[in-house]
Amino acid sequence: MDSQVMLKKFELFNGLTDDNLEKIAGLCHLYTMSEGHHIFTEGSQAKDVHLCRSGKVDILIRLGQPWNKNIAIHRAGQGEVFGWSALVAPYTYTASAECVEPGEEIRLNGSELLALFEKNPDIGYIIMKNLGTSISLRLTQTRQKLVSEWLGSGWTADSSVWGKAGKS
Repeated sequence: MDSQVMLKKFELFNGLTDDNLEKIAGLCHLYTMSEGHHIFTEGSQAKDVHLCRSGKVDILIRLGQPWNKNIAIHRAGQGEVFGWSALVAPYTYTASAECVEPGEEIRLNGSELLALFEKNPDIGYIIMKNLGTSISLRLTQTRQKLVSEWLGSGWTADSSVWGKAGKS
């Protein structure tokens, strides 16, 4: 696998030089994803950052009361990062990931990548800046999906669920 060339296709690495990509390439591991495979689970320890090389991965969050179900908040495709929690304390996955279309993913060990950032702050800055953009977009998608889910459910909130205005 020519990881350096492959990494150029990911927005997470936009702005990095070939030399920088070469350093990251040595940390890459390629995995096959099969339809229905649970890649990681919400609430579990985040060890790896995942990059979708091909195929599709649903990012799911668990909604408790009153829905009690998983909601797909995003479908990651080619060139997208998922499982970014391995780079952000407390290093716990904030969602689950399930393969919905077979393909390949690249995994990078979060601890190894963070150690690379310590030695090469310029690499860390660019990647974390790009990651911040991805997280912001994902939060917007999550909010839109949850509002859509709520509006379609017929459920109405009461103060016992949300608390009274002005109190936290």
